[in-house]
Order: sequence, then C-alpha cells, then structure tokens
Amino acid sequence: MSQKFAIEDHFVEDIVKEMAINLSADFKEEDNITSFKIPEINGVGEVLAVQFASGLGIMNSAYKLNEDLVLKMNKNRINPLKFVFNLGDTFYHNFGKEGDFESIPKYSGAIIGSSIDKTHSFKIPKDKNIHIFSLELNRNLFEHKLASFKFNLGDELSKLLRDVKAENPFFYTYPFGSEEFEMIHKILHNTKKGFIGSLYKEGVTYTILSNTLETYLGNTLDNDIDTLSEKDTDQVVIISKFIEDNLSDLPTIEEIANKNFLSESKLQKLFNIYYSCSVHDFTRNKRLDRARILLEDANYTIAEIADELGIRSNSYFSKIFKERYGVTPSKYKNSRLSEIRIY
Repeated sequence: MSQKFAIEDHFVEDIVKEMAINLSADFKEEDNITSFKIPEINGVGEVLAVQFASGLGIMNSAYKLNEDLVLKMNKNRINPLKFVFNLGDTFYHNFGKEGDFESIPKYSGAIIGSSIDKTHSFKIPKDKNIHIFSLELNRNLFEHKLASFKFNLGDELSKLLRDVKAENPFFYTYPFGSEEFEMIHKILHNTKKGFIGSLYKEGVTYTILSNTLETYLGNTLDNDIDTLSEKDTDQVVIISKFIEDNLSDLPTIEEIANKNFLSESKLQKLFNIYYSCSVHDFTRNKRLDRARILLEDANYTIAEIADELGIRSNSYFSKIFKERYGVTPSKYKNSRLSEIRIY
C-alpha cells in the first residue's frame, strides 16, 4: 500500500509547508529556514527549505518512510527547474505516467523540468534511507538576473533557463562528484546564522548551480572519463572520512588499503577518479586545511599543531604550508591573517 498526495510546484518554502500539511505535521520558520519533522506514524526524518533572491531556493529531504509515497507536483505558474542530487537510496521520477518511473540512483544528479502537460511525480520507496538535496530555480524570477548579463547564453542554456512558460519537459541525469558532495555538506553543516549564514549558503548554492550547468554543457564531464559505481563511491567517502578523523596517527596508504580489502593501486585509482588527486595529496590538503584553523587558535603552538596533524617534521610542515598559503605557519599565526578566514 502506498500513500499519495499532490502539492503545488512553486516556491520551496511553500512546497515544504504543503508537505507538512498533507502529513499532518507542524512546520516552523526560523532563520530563513522552513522545515518540519516527519511524524512518527509516517517514519523518521526532516524536510527543510531555504528561499533566496532571484528565484533560487534549496530543499533538503532526509527521511525513512513506513509506506511508499507518490508525490505529485501539480502544474503551477512557477514550475521550477529542479537540480537534484541523490545522497541516499534510489528514488524514482516520471512525468505523470502511471507505472513508468525513471530511477535516480545514489550519487546521481538530475536536471528536471516539467511542462504544463507533463508534471512531476516522485516515488519514494518505504524503508529506505532517502536523502535528496535539490536546487529549485524559478525561471520567471531568474530571467531578471539573466537579463542583467551582457553576453550570449548560447542555445543550450537559453533552452534550459529561459523556458519561463515551462513549455518543454526536460530530464538529464549524470553522476556527480566530490566537489558537489563537499559543497552540499558545507551548506547543510553551516554554523553561520542570520544574514551572514544565508549569504554564505546562497553563495555556495550558486557555485553548485554553475558547476552543474558546466557539467551539462559537457565542459567537465566526458563520456570517456571513468566514473565510479555506487559501491566504489561509498567506499571512497568512508575512507575519506577515516583519513580526516585520524590525521594525527594515520596508517600508511598500504595499511588503509588492506583495512578496506583493496589493493593500494585500486585505492589510488578510486581517489584519482573521485577527487582528481592521489591519496597522499588528499591527505596533505586536509592537513593544511586543518592547520590553518588550528593556527587561528592561540592555545596551540606550531609544534603542537604539527603533532596534532601527524606531521613529524616542523620544517616540512613549514615548507608545505608556505607552498599553499604563501607564508610560514609562524608568520600566519602572528599576523593579521590569523584573524581572516580564507574559504
């Protein structure tokens, strides 16, 4: 047995409110975020949305349902263009045809545009860990932003972004990579509040949008480039998290590979495909990211920071830090740079 309900396909905060009403849940509006918790009778999880200016908004849906859900998006004067990123188990989409659903697997992105005649339906299977992050673009409002640009968008982007009357349905899928994954993580785990927090999330959201459009145009994704299976991507994400959590006492690359039942060459290949760098370079980058943060804390000495990061040579620490940031750790710590966050 499945649950079905229909909502208007319009601004993201209104979509969240309608979903909450259909599930007999209370929504809240706080710090420019509209959200609700999935009622226990339906499952567990949360849905939230943030609406920005110029017609761009984001939604994050993370839940596990007790029954299958078919969510139909009724035609609306807005009919936003959806940029979907699946971070969880597979869910399904169609343009209103019963039984004819297209799967959107884990780590797949999709650009989806409905039309007046072909509206969205999403099928969410029960007992699955669903996590859908999406950018929702109101093309009517976004047209004002496009009109301010003094260059030609080109045919492909014009067809996609300037279909303000939603005359042409659109469906495009692709495997998204580590950069989008990390930017989504930045948005969802952002601790900044108020105007600064909203501005930060909007900035990262526009970066995701530009990267996705670039991928669509074929500038960053070639059909001949290797992509990872869902299993391999899961493994890379898990190993990456292990590395970040154990920088102070990290096993060798060979030991990490053995621990995860991989050959060292296979592990390196996975990282090169997903991060476009070796395991060594990934680890060094994470150490330097962490070093900058620790140097801004007056409680740590240079030697303590190097030790905390698993770098046994202070001279080597100074060398690689200067290569990245242009100054030595001691100069960074003692200068005004330590008061400025570099993102």
